[in-house]
Amino acid sequence: MSSLEERLQKIAEEKQRLVQAEAAMRDEALAELDKIVDEIEALEKKKEQLEIFLGLDEEPQRAARGQIQELCVRAITDAGGGLTSGEVREAIEKIMPGMKLSSVPSTLSRAASLGRLRRDEFGRYFLS
Repeated sequence: MSSLEERLQKIAEEKQRLVQAEAAMRDEALAELDKIVDEIEALEKKKEQLEIFLGLDEEPQRAARGQIQELCVRAITDAGGGLTSGEVREAIEKIMPGMKLSSVPSTLSRAASLGRLRRDEFGRYFLS
């Protein structure tokens, strides 16, 4: 094997190693994001319970099974895509005022991991 071929082989191997390292880092980042989303959802639930206890808010309307995901998709569709979880939540609040929406971030994340939505590097969600 010539010196050039050996160098090209080493470059190809290094490129493959970098691709694998980037994929591992991306998987770790997505797992961390899911963890944070779950923590936010738990805090939102606790906040709602405290608001109800303190009389600051009435019991929020609960969504039927799958309704939050449908509302998320509707919000993204109506906007033409490219919404963050906060923007999706705001759009749903306009459609369904008083709806319990603490699960919007985790619903979006789950829909993205299942391939129904896709998330860009800026945290915006689009229909797949």
